[in-house]
Amino acid sequence: MAIGVIAAAQSKSKSKVVPKAKTETKAVVSKSNNSSIRAYSEGDNLLNLGIGIGSPFFGSGYSSSLPVNPSVSFEKGITEEISVGGQVAYASAKYNVDVPGANYSFKQSAFYIGARGSYHLNELFKLDPKFDVYGGASLGYVIASVSNNQGFNGTTGSGVGFGLFAGGKYYFANNTSLFAELGYQSLAVVNVGIAFKL
Repeated sequence: MAIGVIAAAQSKSKSKVVPKAKTETKAVVSKSNNSSIRAYSEGDNLLNLGIGIGSPFFGSGYSSSLPVNPSVSFEKGITEEISVGGQVAYASAKYNVDVPGANYSFKQSAFYIGARGSYHLNELFKLDPKFDVYGGASLGYVIASVSNNQGFNGTTGSGVGFGLFAGGKYYFANNTSLFAELGYQSLAVVNVGIAFKL
């Protein structure tokens, strides 16, 4: 009988299943925020609000009527590298002639409207997604007008305006950036300002 009790105890101990420790591997998914900031993509609607500095449109002896030349441009991304759109800008300057017995002054204003296109170099140079570097060309028409202190008002010097430029943007938020462009276009040598993706 004792032998039977011992045999039964041994069979129970053999049949007892020792539970295995569960090793659960939790996959940690780090979501990269690639979609949050990307400098330029096909289909983007780009709006630039800028000010022009250093207008070469007026000759020597002129002084600016405005401290800066306002400009607005818009471009649509048609490929991953190319965007096209339009631009408007305004500039004015005055000229004074002070000689004994005469005081003559006149003001000349220029309004530019034209088309522009840019080639974006981000993919080519594998730039940081916060930066957009581009170069482009513009073609438009300059409407110039003159007025003087003798009561004359009229248009003069209007004609086709062509320009080349290189520029860059820094996106400090998803859809907002600071930009700077260098080159002769839209009545200014330098354009700086703020840009938006709409």
